[in-house]
Amino acid sequence: MHTDFKANFVQESLIKSLGKKQRAEGMVYFKKPGKMRWVYRKPTRQEIISDGKTLWTYRPEDKQVIVSRTAQAFQSKAPSTFLAGIGNLKKDFEPLFVQEPSSDKDYFLELTPLEAQGSLEKLFLVVHREDFKILQAKIQDAMGNITQINFSKIQFDNNLSDSLFTFKPPKGVEVFTVPGAPPAGGTGR
Repeated sequence: MHTDFKANFVQESLIKSLGKKQRAEGMVYFKKPGKMRWVYRKPTRQEIISDGKTLWTYRPEDKQVIVSRTAQAFQSKAPSTFLAGIGNLKKDFEPLFVQEPSSDKDYFLELTPLEAQGSLEKLFLVVHREDFKILQAKIQDAMGNITQINFSKIQFDNNLSDSLFTFKPPKGVEVFTVPGAPPAGGTGR
């Protein structure tokens, strides 16, 4: 079983009501149990960091960070929760092969929530046939919005430091704390 994961990602979101596509890219890091860090480089810098208890959303351009509990932020079981080792695909979803499995193609899975997961309607995963790496995750919500995340340069077991998954707001950054969140300066432990 892998203990951590890092990869480059490209995220494309289709906002149906606006008929608009948005694209973002960066690096993502996960470490079990429940730690993650998304570092968005384009189009605007942003970081989403969790030590498994506290979630920090930091926007350097706006000089602000939002602090909340990880459990509050991930009430729907988004793909990131599975990669971070929080979610349970078998327990939470009904899986279906979109294409019949074959010996020369990656696995295409459609996952339908067994119970309501916020606005999440379906989750699609492309899984590498030989090593079961998640190559792509696509989320479809009840409003018809689609977010697709493609992973590349995937590396497991990097011995990532726990310090990568905590955040101390720099001086001059405004801190907004969601009710019930741990103190902003702490690590959430």
